[in-house]
Amino acid sequence: MLSRNLCRIVACAVLVSFSANSAPVIDPIPTANIPAGKSLTIPITATSSNSRPLAYTVTSSTNRITVEVHTNNPFWKMSVVQVAPSNAPGAYLTPFRGVLAMVTNIGDMTLMLFRDRAPHTVDVFAGFNLAGMYSSNTIFHRVIPGFMIQGGDPSTNGTGGPVFRYDDEFHPRAIFSGSGQLALANSGKDTDGSQFFITLGPQRFLDFGYTLFGQLLRGFNVASNIISTPRNGNDRPFADVIITRASFVANTADTVITLTGTNLAGVSGTIRVIADDGLVGGRVTNTFTATTVSDVANNEAPILNTPAITNRLIPVNGRATNYISAFDFETNTLYYDAYFVNANAFNNSSNSIFTTTYTNGLFVVVPNPGYAGPLRFYVAASQSPSFATYDYQQYTFAVGDTAISAVATNFVAAPIAPFTNRLLATFTNGVPNSSTGNFTASINWGDNSISSGVIQTNAEGKKEVRGSHTYTNSGDYPVYVTVQSMLGAEATVVSTAIVPPSLDLTRTGTNTILRWPAWAAGYQLQSHTNLATANWAAVTNLSALAGYETVVTNGGTASNKFYRLKR
Repeated sequence: MLSRNLCRIVACAVLVSFSANSAPVIDPIPTANIPAGKSLTIPITATSSNSRPLAYTVTSSTNRITVEVHTNNPFWKMSVVQVAPSNAPGAYLTPFRGVLAMVTNIGDMTLMLFRDRAPHTVDVFAGFNLAGMYSSNTIFHRVIPGFMIQGGDPSTNGTGGPVFRYDDEFHPRAIFSGSGQLALANSGKDTDGSQFFITLGPQRFLDFGYTLFGQLLRGFNVASNIISTPRNGNDRPFADVIITRASFVANTADTVITLTGTNLAGVSGTIRVIADDGLVGGRVTNTFTATTVSDVANNEAPILNTPAITNRLIPVNGRATNYISAFDFETNTLYYDAYFVNANAFNNSSNSIFTTTYTNGLFVVVPNPGYAGPLRFYVAASQSPSFATYDYQQYTFAVGDTAISAVATNFVAAPIAPFTNRLLATFTNGVPNSSTGNFTASINWGDNSISSGVIQTNAEGKKEVRGSHTYTNSGDYPVYVTVQSMLGAEATVVSTAIVPPSLDLTRTGTNTILRWPAWAAGYQLQSHTNLATANWAAVTNLSALAGYETVVTNGGTASNKFYRLKR
């Protein structure tokens, strides 16, 4: 009897142990065709039985197909509905348009954003999202079956965008060879804004013409539903397809991989994907076949290396020598050129020398004798002497100047509360007692707002950049501060504006907590004896405390908490 009971106990224990942690499930991965010599991005989705984060290991059976797993990237999710104005039964007054309408829920789309490929683009995009540019009033205004769905225009007609434009960001392995790829729309080179599109199938003619910065993971059916909606002759849906909510979300179950193949077509390999939640029994393997295929797109423009020009400080009566360099998939003979941005550069350069070679172009700038100041040029690279397709970038040479060294300063600001003269960065150009009037500063606040900065000298003799602004929504905003010298040198640094959530609480009276920071948020009012509750009002909406952590806990009762923003 004892042994029988013991067996039952052991069996029960084994059963509990087994059922407590089932292996995660990786969704089926279809066979992949990789353009020979190039790359293909593939979404990997999975379900964790216990909600634990999944760690991925991905290997290839052949060294002629390599694998890259994208990690530490943010995830972005948007919810989409379709609103058709109607007076039919069931219609209601929509908060999106303020009209009676029939509302159809289309669904959610979740994407990984490639901070590892396009960091500046993701920073700017995150700021637009925090500013509310992608919620409640943004539609998919352009829908083309077999091509893409386009949205992100606050004016909803395809002509709008932010108050500034910014440069493209290209990467040799970021090409339009997959499906569900997220990219920025533009009206030409370096005119990126807020509008984005998601591709439906390979679109290789877009390579290196549009910044590719994300991959759709979940919601391919939603994209298909959007594509199937009736539209007019301008490819605009008759019934608005509205993004009602867009936010950055946690996603510990999914990932994205990039496969890069050899230049030879017909090479196959087995790709093994392992997802592991770190517990016993929490490991699963999935495999699929990847094959290199003949590439149908062989005329992509080359990409200038970043930076293509490194020597941009020129002594008075001196010269600057650079070798323009670029990347080209097909290893074509590349042609290089440089030309003046404005008459100032033309009038003050006595000589410019350009030579064309296989791997680089010699570019020598010789300012006129005695000239000091900025000289601005475009440099370009093409695989054609006619420059039918090319990449180009603007560079400023600083004649008679010294380098600027800048350091960003993070800061905290309250939402909907104006702040003034906030320190954003310090800098020096190595010249003691240089006048603040020799410099200008511009500030991109990260929420679709730009302004000029105020430059002053601090007690240590360093220059400071200060600014005034008001944030409407909470979040962490990337603040880009660019300092420019009158002679042409410049430096850009990025600080972070931490804007904590507005909570449903108030605080009155004297702060009784020593060294409590000014950006402290609130107190969950429960019985306690250590601190005076009269100074704090109750938190009525505990969900508003998301993003806060306990910093003070009353002696014996763990539920008596003070909160502050996580840093």
